[in-house]
Amino acid sequence: MARIGYSDEHEQFRRTARAFFDREHEPQLKKFEAAGGIDKDFWRRAGQAGLLGACIPEEYGGAGGDFTFNVILAEELGRTPGSATTGSSLMADIATYILVLHGDDAQKQRYLPGILAGEISQAMPLTEPDAGSDATAIKTTAIRDGDDYVISGEKYFISNGAGADVLYVVAKTDPSQRGRGMSVIIVDADTPGVARHKIPMMGWAHGDTGALSFDDVRVPVSNLIGREGMAMKILMDTFLEDRLQIAGRCLGAASAALDLTLAYVKSRMVSGQRVFDFQNTQFVLAECRTDIAVTESFLDSCVVKFRDKALSFDEGAMLKLWATEMEGRVLDKCVQLFGGAGLMDENPISRMYTAARIQRVYAGTSELQKVAIAKGLEALA
Repeated sequence: MARIGYSDEHEQFRRTARAFFDREHEPQLKKFEAAGGIDKDFWRRAGQAGLLGACIPEEYGGAGGDFTFNVILAEELGRTPGSATTGSSLMADIATYILVLHGDDAQKQRYLPGILAGEISQAMPLTEPDAGSDATAIKTTAIRDGDDYVISGEKYFISNGAGADVLYVVAKTDPSQRGRGMSVIIVDADTPGVARHKIPMMGWAHGDTGALSFDDVRVPVSNLIGREGMAMKILMDTFLEDRLQIAGRCLGAASAALDLTLAYVKSRMVSGQRVFDFQNTQFVLAECRTDIAVTESFLDSCVVKFRDKALSFDEGAMLKLWATEMEGRVLDKCVQLFGGAGLMDENPISRMYTAARIQRVYAGTSELQKVAIAKGLEALA
């Protein structure tokens, strides 16, 4: 079906992203697995292809594009079977919006050229071992000492956390104020006192999910993004964007899984006929195709609403809830149609199935999305 809300420029970007992943990701998957994840050269090649920093304004060398480009990038990454192994990777480019929307000119001049070129990758350390769903419960502090902040604390489950060059650390500059005392501070990853390592994951076996510790890390006050106490506003500005790109990735992965499964059931013979010829197979595939089509329309309508600044918080929650649950349903059905072959790790569908489970927890569980939706219902009463 024809997609709605995408310009010719958007569709050209989609073709560019698809060609990039087909050329630079899938053929390199064994190399990435051996190295434990994608390398800096991959980021540089993504920069050369024009895939990074789509939102960066023209005065800083960017194209000044809208967030639709990031959604497209996420969808095409999800449509890349190997991304179930290498993880979120380029989706971390959403952090660029924090800098573009809230950074000052000096910060933009310092970092945006490297982001565009793929020389600088980013992460946003927010979650902590004892603070996930409730961001205001974080314990990491950034105490001012003259012209510096001294940052101390632990961060966990951080996407791109072990490999990123620049960290947007969420810390309490006023621990007595909970959410109103939280700020976002830029920390270069090689700053003394920063230690980090990858966390082994059930899915995304060679992805970059990191644990970080900050031991009296000293950075200049000029690294503060926006004002002190502004972190919750900055975070709220990124929630809808994150849900859109997660939904895009789920849609891409489900679509790829259906394509892989169709090819398999049309070639696999059982009792003298193709697996595709069994009515049960056709019914299951029909359900998958319908789920994908509904998600595609839902995502596209939300993208248009977001561009028009009309997408509500609870609508974003509904999109993430639907898309992540849909991906889980589709991947489960696809693995079942593969039979024993679908359980082998060497088969992409097996890794895609495991990776899909992450999405219902990642960036806010399905249960938290339901809470947000319920709050929207309460407001309607």
